[in-house]
Amino acid sequence: MNEVEVILSIVMIFVGALTYALRNTPNPYIGVRMGYTYLSKEAWKKANTFAGIYCILMGFGLLTISIIFQPSKLIFLAILLTSVAILAIQSYRIAKETYEREDLKIPANTTRPLEMIDIKPYLLVQLIPVAFYLILALALWDKLPDTVAIHFDASGRPDNYADKITGALIIPLVTMAIIPILTVLSSREPMLIRFPFYGGQKVLFKLLVGVQFFIVAVMMLVLFYNIGLIFGEVIVWFAMGFIVLLLILIAWLWRYKLR
Repeated sequence: MNEVEVILSIVMIFVGALTYALRNTPNPYIGVRMGYTYLSKEAWKKANTFAGIYCILMGFGLLTISIIFQPSKLIFLAILLTSVAILAIQSYRIAKETYEREDLKIPANTTRPLEMIDIKPYLLVQLIPVAFYLILALALWDKLPDTVAIHFDASGRPDNYADKITGALIIPLVTMAIIPILTVLSSREPMLIRFPFYGGQKVLFKLLVGVQFFIVAVMMLVLFYNIGLIFGEVIVWFAMGFIVLLLILIAWLWRYKLR
């Protein structure tokens, strides 16, 4: 039995219980946070009622799977990500449908139109580091071992491996594709992720650019680890430092630029 899987399952149960407990009161800390839930208290309530119950059931399900079946880390991660994707899609659908039903009761021309933003510059900036990673990976290809480390524990020791093509190309490229895809989806469906900050979606896209640079930087550090240039601790400390800075930035935006 993997302790990390059990801990994640328990955390999911706790988050679900907290989300359900706070489902009636919109807040900036806990709950399904997307555009429609900011605009409608009823959309917030229904989306978070579903999310709370779903997370509790998902947590118990993951806990059962971890204890009884003891799946590999990759299988557990696949189940977790699939469950989270279902949660996000269904919560968004519930919030959207609830808001649209309310919107039919609101007189025309009383709401401000959504700001449309050209995402091409943001996508370009996100794809530049991906190209740089590919160049670096190909330049170091002959120096990489046939089996490479792809994941590290909190102390910086590798705890998961893959063959060179999977670990140095497929997994990094799939991971790097997440942010551009999210950028496109957010532009086509503006209420998918909507921050209550001055600057609206522009703030979101700038944050996504920063996250993309972080992802690519981590992948590059993993390459350097696999050819023996750095220790695993460097990757862990870099990741922790970025997360702390990101949390500080979001807290600052929430404190000084909340609408």
